[in-house]
Amino acid sequence: MFLILDALAAGEGRRLSSLDVIGAGPRLLAGILERFNLEYEILRIEDFIRIGRKFKGVALVSAMTMDEPAVSRASKLIEGVKILGGPITSDLSSVKRLGFDLGVWGEGEISLESLLIRGLSDGIIPDIGGIPNIILPNGRTEFRYLSREEFMKFEPSTRAIKYYRTVPHYRSSRVYVEVQRSCSNFYRPRLIASPDICRGCQSLCSEICPQNIPPGCGYCSIPSLYGPPKSRSEESILREIEELAIAGVRRFVLSGADFLEYGRDLISTPLTNPRDPGPNLDAIDSLLSKVKGLAERYSFFFEIENVKPCLVNEEVAYTLSKYLKGTPIHIGVETGDPDHARLIGRPCSPEDSLRAIKILKKYGLRPYAYFIHSLPGQSERVAKKTLEMMRAVYDAGAEKITIYRFKPLPGTAFQDFEVKVDRNSRMISDLAIDLNRRRKEELLGKIMEVIVAPKTGRYCYAYPINGGPVVRLNRGLRAGSVVKVRIKRVISDRMVEGIVI
Repeated sequence: MFLILDALAAGEGRRLSSLDVIGAGPRLLAGILERFNLEYEILRIEDFIRIGRKFKGVALVSAMTMDEPAVSRASKLIEGVKILGGPITSDLSSVKRLGFDLGVWGEGEISLESLLIRGLSDGIIPDIGGIPNIILPNGRTEFRYLSREEFMKFEPSTRAIKYYRTVPHYRSSRVYVEVQRSCSNFYRPRLIASPDICRGCQSLCSEICPQNIPPGCGYCSIPSLYGPPKSRSEESILREIEELAIAGVRRFVLSGADFLEYGRDLISTPLTNPRDPGPNLDAIDSLLSKVKGLAERYSFFFEIENVKPCLVNEEVAYTLSKYLKGTPIHIGVETGDPDHARLIGRPCSPEDSLRAIKILKKYGLRPYAYFIHSLPGQSERVAKKTLEMMRAVYDAGAEKITIYRFKPLPGTAFQDFEVKVDRNSRMISDLAIDLNRRRKEELLGKIMEVIVAPKTGRYCYAYPINGGPVVRLNRGLRAGSVVKVRIKRVISDRMVEGIVI
């Protein structure tokens, strides 16, 4: 028996955010097991810990770096073979530290398939010689990225979605469907680079860096873990969405580090330039038009997530608006200082981000803006420019400002930096709270269509169909119900209260 533990965003064993999110990773593992006709079960790691029953078999745990406390607790309940995967293994020592038999680094599809062929399907740890991306407690095999052809061999399970019957319940959650993987930003953070070497470098920030600086923004591990971007086939994406819709999913996110990367790898390979070529609008238009057709047939809502601001222009916004008008789109700004943006490896300037927000707003889309406080190189001058930029994106119509605290992630250029939350960081955080609360107050008296989540604790909550803040309801309703509410009160910068009408 195989057990897939979904620890993504579980933290210490209780999800504090993204309560309505179901990621694609665990379903991808399930899809591989189904190809071998193997029995499995999927559990959210907090449910596994709460049940507290020992498991004997093969456990596949998918987690992020932040989820180490929950993974540590769950590991003690597993008496069979334990395999750890996901971004958490970018810290190679996590496998031994958490008591796992094996880990999988980066892209694990070929690795899991090879392990199953060699004997893991019978519950034993096989010979790992020649299998890529395997981490042992005291060593590793060769690390490599998947080719696009290898990537497209594997499809996530759609049957597996029905294991998500607690919170988040699949009938009310945003279910992520991976359409492309990784990011084309292979620039390096100048903060830790030698200017002399950079001036004479002929690599042009491609896959090879003579200073061995990981590619991408200094706080992000995506390019180093997954390599240049690659897109799934349109047929595979549409098949997955239709099967999930038939199963009862009503909210989809077309997932990727940057949706505008979709199809760019068909124009240029390997794709290591974040600005050139521009988006493949033919591929994007074709995919979105067909997903829109499925949405009309099965009555579901879909959205995309992140877009790189330097790839946004009028033509892009027009194309997106044909299918996504009225939906949120996330734009990374991170810092308000253009010099700081270059130092941390950003491929786009703050002005690029502001311009993109204005264009998207013009075409009826709902931009959300990301910022990060306490980044390396954050000075008082940088903080003041960031505060100015936050006000500018708010005035430009950004519906939400999301603030993250910098976290040094293993495998990134900034992995060895300490987090220093100072007065400047607190000013950035406080302004975000104030601006977001003001935006919520604009919702007072308005009517929203929401989908009800399973009741947790004292209250019943719902999520806006078209995206927006969590809505606390004035009475309990069946999970998965779609109802209209009138917004009565702002509870916090993240939540409002609604009356069912």
